[in-house]
Amino acid sequence: MHSFLKRRAFMMGLPAAAAAASLGRHISPVMAMPGDGHRFVSLYFNGAWDVLLSLDPRDPASSPAGIDLGTDDLIAGYQEPDEWTFGGASHLIGPAMVDLQRHADVMTIFRGVNMNTVAHPTGRAYVNTWIPPAGVVPKGDSLGTRMAAGSNYEDFLLPNVSIGLPSFNHAFAPEVTGIGMGRSTDATNLVEPIATPFSSDTAALLQQAREQSQSCIGAGYSDHPTPKVNIARERVQELLGMQLGAAFDFTSDEDIQGRYLINNPQNGAEAGVVAATIWRLLDLGLTTSITAQLQAGLDTHDSRWATNQGPRQRTGFRSIAALLDDLRTTDPSLQNTTVIAHSEFARTPNINGRGGRDHWFANSILVFGGGLRPGVFGATVPDTLGLTAVNLQTGLPDDAGEVIRPEHIGATLAHARGLDYGDFRVDPLTHWIA
Repeated sequence: MHSFLKRRAFMMGLPAAAAAASLGRHISPVMAMPGDGHRFVSLYFNGAWDVLLSLDPRDPASSPAGIDLGTDDLIAGYQEPDEWTFGGASHLIGPAMVDLQRHADVMTIFRGVNMNTVAHPTGRAYVNTWIPPAGVVPKGDSLGTRMAAGSNYEDFLLPNVSIGLPSFNHAFAPEVTGIGMGRSTDATNLVEPIATPFSSDTAALLQQAREQSQSCIGAGYSDHPTPKVNIARERVQELLGMQLGAAFDFTSDEDIQGRYLINNPQNGAEAGVVAATIWRLLDLGLTTSITAQLQAGLDTHDSRWATNQGPRQRTGFRSIAALLDDLRTTDPSLQNTTVIAHSEFARTPNINGRGGRDHWFANSILVFGGGLRPGVFGATVPDTLGLTAVNLQTGLPDDAGEVIRPEHIGATLAHARGLDYGDFRVDPLTHWIA
């Protein structure tokens, strides 16, 4: 079941299975606290990130034979990596991630992840479910859906939310089907009544359509949908009655604007606005699982790579740092929180004839909390940024080992939560679970 629900259908409680069931049972408003369940956040950087500027850098002084670092072309502040100590060891971290250093104590980096594709649609499908797709078609359930299903989702009005990305649910209860928003600013529309009420004639026609829809329900329904439709309507009324629209309007919220470094509060695609919206949804107890496109504009194949790639990555990472600041006020060690950040693949170690980098298989994935050990798991070839086999217990290079794939990470995150990981068809990296 793929859900990217239109607001009016959702708000009117029409008898579509996804719209009706995705609201679950009645609860008191804003009652869910972080300790009642596990919060999951998946953040997507659209366009393929250059890991040499962030998650898997090289020291320019080492002069790696097969890598053109392009140091002289990069703008000031993005030419040198830093050395961070976390997970009991020192690691080079690229300059785009500088704002995340204060959260290194809960950070895990997976390096050398084989995306097995350099096509954007295929890569996006892969990191939606963390299961190998069929071409560009995702297989299985979105990781956000899986995580919502493993929580006490009955306690949330909107258990699973997806911003700017599709959400898939094939195997789990319909209550955890993702509620879709095209942009983060759509959250205001979701929780506020329609500004112009329907006329009495239109309302009567809608009521007539609802009554006539009962004729579509036959003996083949093992679970009669009417009770779920009624619950959906009640939950919608409850959500609208909470009057939360102002909570998602950041135009006059100087505190949020300052902490998330928001430039334009009305730009629903701006990373700071996306991250602040995620925090509001979680802090108000409306949801337990959120998937969102956080940052775009990383598909830099020409000379704009030198000026755009680093700052755009930093904008995304800076927003994650602000979100983690807030998440850790209620869950300091992220024992009940998982935040992951990823792109569909990486960018080439060498610069092309247009002064930019192209698409590359060897990716890196970032995780905060989630029950994982802090540190760096996996590696790429030092001189080429190529894929290399690693020992799946230690994460260190090992010719007798295996190249990491996204499904290893999906299985590990699921297993760390105590969830079934059979759909990933690989064993989790159990030695990297704290």
